[in-house]
Amino acid sequence: MTFSAILKKDLSKLPFGSKACQRAELSGMIGSVATISVGENGAMAISIKTENPAVAARCYQLMKTLYQIKPKIKIEKTRKFKEHRAYRVVVEEPWTAKIILEDCQILSYNANGQAFFANQVPEKFKKQQNQTKAYIRGAFLGSGSVSNPEKTYHLELVGKKTPLANKKIEKKIERSSATGTEQCAYLQSIKTILDSYEIKSNLIHRKAHWVLYLKEGASVVDFLSVIGAHRGLLEMENIRIVKEVRNDVNRQVNCETANLNKTIAASYDQVADIMLIKEQFGLKNLPRNLYEIAELRLNYPDASIKELGERLDPPVGKSGVYHRLKKLNQIAADLKDRV
Repeated sequence: MTFSAILKKDLSKLPFGSKACQRAELSGMIGSVATISVGENGAMAISIKTENPAVAARCYQLMKTLYQIKPKIKIEKTRKFKEHRAYRVVVEEPWTAKIILEDCQILSYNANGQAFFANQVPEKFKKQQNQTKAYIRGAFLGSGSVSNPEKTYHLELVGKKTPLANKKIEKKIERSSATGTEQCAYLQSIKTILDSYEIKSNLIHRKAHWVLYLKEGASVVDFLSVIGAHRGLLEMENIRIVKEVRNDVNRQVNCETANLNKTIAASYDQVADIMLIKEQFGLKNLPRNLYEIAELRLNYPDASIKELGERLDPPVGKSGVYHRLKKLNQIAADLKDRV
């Protein structure tokens, strides 16, 4: 199972909480992923499709607990990438579907009594934090996914391609089409909630969908905390810590390797200069301070500037050693010019 599938399975085992939280979570599922079909006489039906059997079971239990019904569960075989199953939780009885949609604030009415479908998180579920979190959890169960944190940090909610399949509707119900504007408005309303929790997210258009996504590890962890995915959160935090330690070690090793390479390269040039002076001028003809550092460099070609200074008697600081080696470099350069 993928990390995302395991996470949804764990979320589906969480206690339901209050009736209000149950409605909020079911509303999140319906709002994010359900297809609502409306017949010529205004009769409605709800279909919630998921590839995760645990999510289908939770949706079924929410409807059964809240409305004392037994929605149908249809199993479909698909060939997306490879053959696997998809599950549909379907409410076909028009009156029951209408009650659910009204109760979950998906179907509302304006001042003139005209019905319309909401395209954002209902205000009712934004007044209490526990209901808001339940709604976001429902939206994630319906349309969310999260990548394996071992590879990358990425969580997203994908807008519906066809959120409403409307045919000819009675005058009572306002016609609503599956436009990109509605997808964007819906995900933007979720983004506003995430902003209130200081969770950084971005909204983009990808093919036929609008997508709300989180890329930073801290943002993904905070999102999992909001929806109550504590087991997944702890696992991800452990992975983050291991990755950060591994990255810190790699950075330190790379830094030390780079410094060592610089030391070796500089030492090679210094030894070459000293050998030139030895052949064309003679080291013993150098001033005492330059002779001592030249001998040390030849004897300890891998030593750092600091180590060379510590071997002098009396010891000399890094700037003093560097100054002497620079003098030797100038002498070698003068000798090369005379050739």
